[in-house]
Formats: sequence, structure tokens, C-alpha cells
Amino acid sequence: MLLSLLAACAGPTDTAEESIAAPTVEWLVPSDGDSVTAGDVPCSVVVSGFTLVDLAKHSEGAPEGYLSVSVDGAEVLATASTNFTLPVEAGAHDLVAQLFYEDGDAVLATDAELCDEDSEDASCAPVAATIALTAE
Repeated sequence: MLLSLLAACAGPTDTAEESIAAPTVEWLVPSDGDSVTAGDVPCSVVVSGFTLVDLAKHSEGAPEGYLSVSVDGAEVLATASTNFTLPVEAGAHDLVAQLFYEDGDAVLATDAELCDEDSEDASCAPVAATIALTAE
């Protein structure tokens, strides 16, 4: 009887984990389709739902890490800053800003929530933003 009373007072148990909102990254400067002067191009992105940290201070499992920036498929910068400068030669280029955990694993998310690093859910995709620009 005492056990039944204690179980009733404890209330329902919730074993479901709370989901974490999907992080995002978005280019502010330059904008998709912009023409820029070749050379050092000032850039800025907005990151939400994810904390950029110095790579030496990452704690596994937390939604934090770094931003990798690639020009035409080659990484040119790994940073904890949302403002940076990229060396860009004359011509058409694709710039990608992508979120990574400190251990190098890509941050994966659906449209609604952060995915586990080892998720096999097909709706989980790398958190990245791509723009095209022309340097003259």
C-alpha cells in the first residue's frame, strides 16, 4: 500500500528527451549574386542556435563549435567569429559557411531540430549556407 501511494505521488515520468532547436547560419555580407572587388573580401554571417567557441574550449555534446568557410569547395578558414575576411581571386565563386563541432563532425539538423552527430535520419542535413559571387 505504501509503495502504491508513493508511486501515485511521484506523478508520471517523462523519458522523452527534449529536442534542441535547429541551428542556422546565414550570409549577411556579401549577398548571394553580389559582385565584389577581387582580393580580401570582408564577410559576415549570422549564426543562431549554436555557440561559436575557441576550438580549445569545446565541450562534447554541447551545441557549440566553429564555423568553416570554403571557397569553391576548399576550406580557407575555420573560425569562432562571424566577421572575417576571405581572399578571393577574380572570377565566379561559391562560398559556403558550415557549422562543425570541435571534433570535426558536421553539425546536422532538420528544419526543426538539432540531430545527434551519429543520426541516420535522412532528414538530417549539414547546417550550412551557400552563396555565389563574382570577383572583378
